[in-house]
Amino acid sequence: MRTVPTKLVTIIPSIHGKLTRDRKMSEPDIYWILEKWLERHPEVEGRERDIQISRGRWTLPEGMRTEIISASILPGDDIAGYDPAQDADLYQYFLAEEQE
Repeated sequence: MRTVPTKLVTIIPSIHGKLTRDRKMSEPDIYWILEKWLERHPEVEGRERDIQISRGRWTLPEGMRTEIISASILPGDDIAGYDPAQDADLYQYFLAEEQE
């Protein structure tokens, strides 16, 4: 019997490093962000292993390389209807803009 892939629920949308005023790269700390997210969402306690972190590489318009990161969790009643925007203060500075 073939299983149907489960659609993950995004809990942290795509974020990436930003170039600071002094031209240094400031990378997001996904583990700190996830720790704070889990503190706000005790309803998913015990499902930490259901969280998947996805990583990739981007080149910023300034020509610098950065890592693009997002986090998702397996669906469940405890996370149904979740909107990542409600926790945007945790990652807003690093939010990825669409690249063409």
